[in-house]
Amino acid sequence: MLRCSLIWAAAPLLMFLAATANAEIVADYLMGTDPEFPAPALVKDFKRDFKGLWLQALQRPETDYQRMAAETVARAHEYGIPDLIELAPTLEKILTTSSSHPSARFAAARALIILESHDSAAKLLEAGLSNGADLRQLVEPALADWNYAPAQAVWMKRLESPQTFPRDLMLAMRGLGKIRDTAALPTISKMAMDMLRPSHIRLEAAQAAGEIVDSGLETDADQLVHDRRVSPLINRLCAVRFLSRHSSEQARKLLIELATDQEPSLAAAALQRLNEIDPELVVPMAEQAMQSADMHVREAGANAYILRPSPDRIKPLARLLDDDHPSLRKLVGESLVKLDDNPQLSEVIRTESMLLLAGDRWQGQEQATLVLGMLDHKPAADRLVELLESPRRDVMIAAAWGLRKLAEPHTIPAIVDKIRRQTLERKDRDVPGFDEQVAHLFEACGKLHVMDAEPLMMQYVPKEGIRGERILSRSAAIWALGHLHAGTPNVSVGDALIARVLDDADKPREIPLVKQMSVVSLVRMNAVQYGRELKSSIALHTPATPLDLATRWAVRELTGEELPASALGRFPDGSWFLEPLESSTSIKP
Repeated sequence: MLRCSLIWAAAPLLMFLAATANAEIVADYLMGTDPEFPAPALVKDFKRDFKGLWLQALQRPETDYQRMAAETVARAHEYGIPDLIELAPTLEKILTTSSSHPSARFAAARALIILESHDSAAKLLEAGLSNGADLRQLVEPALADWNYAPAQAVWMKRLESPQTFPRDLMLAMRGLGKIRDTAALPTISKMAMDMLRPSHIRLEAAQAAGEIVDSGLETDADQLVHDRRVSPLINRLCAVRFLSRHSSEQARKLLIELATDQEPSLAAAALQRLNEIDPELVVPMAEQAMQSADMHVREAGANAYILRPSPDRIKPLARLLDDDHPSLRKLVGESLVKLDDNPQLSEVIRTESMLLLAGDRWQGQEQATLVLGMLDHKPAADRLVELLESPRRDVMIAAAWGLRKLAEPHTIPAIVDKIRRQTLERKDRDVPGFDEQVAHLFEACGKLHVMDAEPLMMQYVPKEGIRGERILSRSAAIWALGHLHAGTPNVSVGDALIARVLDDADKPREIPLVKQMSVVSLVRMNAVQYGRELKSSIALHTPATPLDLATRWAVRELTGEELPASALGRFPDGSWFLEPLESSTSIKP
């Protein structure tokens, strides 16, 4: 595999092609990482005076200027434009001026929160108290995050006042729960126990109480679980919220009782808490939970078996590769791949995955393909050949990726035949999924050095001839050509590839990824005769693009000449409702 130490600016397509960093199994593309050009952080060097211009806009009397400028400051701070905290005094003025329009005041408050202007906390609190519930809903959660002590006193007063409106009461309970104020616990827990209060108030109170302490609410929770006189479901929901941090023996017994409740939201919450305490507590209930109609209950059961796996637990767990909910089957797929490292589990994981692969549901076919491909399970190859014909786009693409991962020589005739048939059909019509599937199959041919596929690959080199979307399939075909001729220059292939690199016609414009893969394949072929032409093409490219970096690398590899490094990519200034010119930042009346 070729490797390159050059760095490149952000390229969304190649970032998509490379495997993601998280645990999700992704049908990635080899050409995204072979060779690899690691991406650097972009330089955040904003040249224009955004701050000065937006200050002028904030100081204007017009509401729309104030509102839009405040909204822009918030967004620009998150974007990375520096020093916008210096606008806080002006934002505070909009916030506190009695004549400010509510929309401008709200935007100013939000900007101060996003700027994390802790020095503005007193003004934010006062503005919320003076200017309506909507502003309080924005301000007070931020003050809770900042643990702003004066807000605590306000919230306590609300708890004690019978005149407090429900929205403000709930806001106070959330704030006190967030800061875990134990002084508020008696009042809040009493509200949760009060069956004459509205259900939404009781549930909010129980949630806050459960956040404040991790012990001491077991007796109240027990009473709620077994009191069936009024609102029994609300009682049990309050009980499970009371126990959201509890782990005592009494709490465990109550949670186990609640985990088998017929109400899914209640069972899921209890199972989740039990998993947090000790997954072994859920294991006896896990298989039944995984048969629930509710996805969250099934997920809690699956997590218990994932955290406490054994050979006999893999079979019911693996069935969820076929689950109707995509996030759950992905969770199970990722987990099975990790668990396969355990020799005691590997055989049953592969056996159960093969059974789902042989099934007729597309969900199981797709997810089993991803699992078996990641595990390089060669016996899956013949079934994957069959699934190339699936009418389901997800499955036909996954099957092609799986065949590339397995790289089984006996599948070569079927792979080449499928590319040939797809290519013929694409001359008449564009079918969704063909581009991705053919790209995976071309990569498989490159990996397996399938010379019989070369004529098909060459059909994908020109811009014309293949109908519909073809970015991936053309790029993969060119990438594979480099593997077929690795270390051995081929004049006809080399001429076709350099023509792609040098093609600067506008209609249609050549795809940058196609050019980049052409450069890579020329290097892989050691086609030194094209080094001069590659060098001449660099001036035509935007600096610091993947293509520019790849071409500079190619010139060094083919000629030995070390060219100056590309300029580092600069973080774009963004697009704003007001942008300064280079020479002026004033706003005329």
